[in-house]
Amino acid sequence: MNEIFTYALVELFFSLILGITLLYFTYKSLHKFFFKKYNIKDYNMSFSIVISSILLSVAYLISDIKSPILNSIKMVSSQADYQGSIIFDGFKYTFLFLFIIVLAISIIIFISIWLFTLMTKNIDEFKEIKKDNKAIGLLLGVIIFSVSLMVKESLYFLIETFVPYPEVINIF
Repeated sequence: MNEIFTYALVELFFSLILGITLLYFTYKSLHKFFFKKYNIKDYNMSFSIVISSILLSVAYLISDIKSPILNSIKMVSSQADYQGSIIFDGFKYTFLFLFIIVLAISIIIFISIWLFTLMTKNIDEFKEIKKDNKAIGLLLGVIIFSVSLMVKESLYFLIETFVPYPEVINIF
């Protein structure tokens, strides 16, 4: 029972640190990019809607990242001839999966914004967001989150392919 409790605490701590760190850096980088490029003010509600949608998408997409990481560590460390360091292997798989998920999140957000600009060819979207057009901000936010909903399972299937599961004999 004590080992399960410790494992649960490690998983909880890992989830909090990973989630908070990724959300913080996402917010800071988006805030800096949009304020620098489009000169959008802090009190802009449509910009807040878009940023909130992006943060929600990031949280949704990283919500299950700990499972492949922990499965990888379990699979590697449970091998009979394992000679490595669990800490090193843990960091290796954590950074590999984080790299994949951050790259995928960036692509998903880019595709979502591109899809939105394709749908609204007659509108300069970021000019409208700068003018605090809440309808444009809400629509862009919904598109970003909707694309995240559609790709999450495929993204985690991709990540699971990197987990070092034991070879299974194919009898067919």
